[in-house]
Amino acid sequence: MDNQKTGALIRQLRTGRGMTQKDLARQLAVTDRAVSKWERGLCAPDIALLEPLAAALGCPIEALLRGEMVPPEAAVPDTVRILDWARAELARQAGRLHRRMLLGIGAALAGLALLAGWLLWQSGVPWLLETIPSPDGTRAARVYSKELAGRGFGWKDGVSLIVSQADGSEWRVIYGSCEFGGLWWAPDGSRYVLALETAEGTRLCLARLEQNAESNLNAYLTMGVQASELAKYDYTPGPDGWPAIRYEFLQWARDSRSMLLYYSFVAADGQTHEGYFWYDCESGAVRAVMEMQQDGLH
Repeated sequence: MDNQKTGALIRQLRTGRGMTQKDLARQLAVTDRAVSKWERGLCAPDIALLEPLAAALGCPIEALLRGEMVPPEAAVPDTVRILDWARAELARQAGRLHRRMLLGIGAALAGLALLAGWLLWQSGVPWLLETIPSPDGTRAARVYSKELAGRGFGWKDGVSLIVSQADGSEWRVIYGSCEFGGLWWAPDGSRYVLALETAEGTRLCLARLEQNAESNLNAYLTMGVQASELAKYDYTPGPDGWPAIRYEFLQWARDSRSMLLYYSFVAADGQTHEGYFWYDCESGAVRAVMEMQQDGLH
């Protein structure tokens, strides 16, 4: 196709039919600028437009390909086959473009899914075990089953704790491989007791948020027991050398300073002892020991 000859023919046929460039462009669903470029020989009509362009101008497709009018007997018989092939090729190209678009969309969706999964993982929502607000509503403890890593969560299983405070700060603690056993706020929300189930037994932790401090409550309880009337017993030592005493938190006193605990241990003579006592968090004193026997408390 000679662009100059085809363009001149298009102009000749268009004006012969009394059409403006806009009239022809409207019939072909193109712009009048496109028609102007064809007529000036700057470019050729798209192969998919040859058939409707020939119909609009009242000429055979062969004339547009040659750039001049030809008698019917001189038309090339293969023109229709050429156009059929061109249409099929356009369909194949459109199919390839469609597949590429689908692949691109699929890749984008997969990327968004990965990003959403990562953000969900880092938020901790899938690993949240429990949310425990303080009685005064100024703090809330969130317990997770994954270890903290930076501002998010890592891959290792383990108990982690985030306490949100009224000033917007957070208290973040990693306890590692253990199981969450419970968390109990003091009535004034200034401290809490946390129970963790470990291979060695129940471990109690006492957190004082106003001091940003946490202590091994089991150790302090045992020191208090050894300074109380329970010191008379010969305790069986545990793996760490401390007396093997099991403690269970029961409740806080209203003063947010004392707590009621259950204790049990096996003495050196093989006899099991159990009961209750009050523990003062400030002084570390064990008081009001109530020891259980088969006939009741004493």
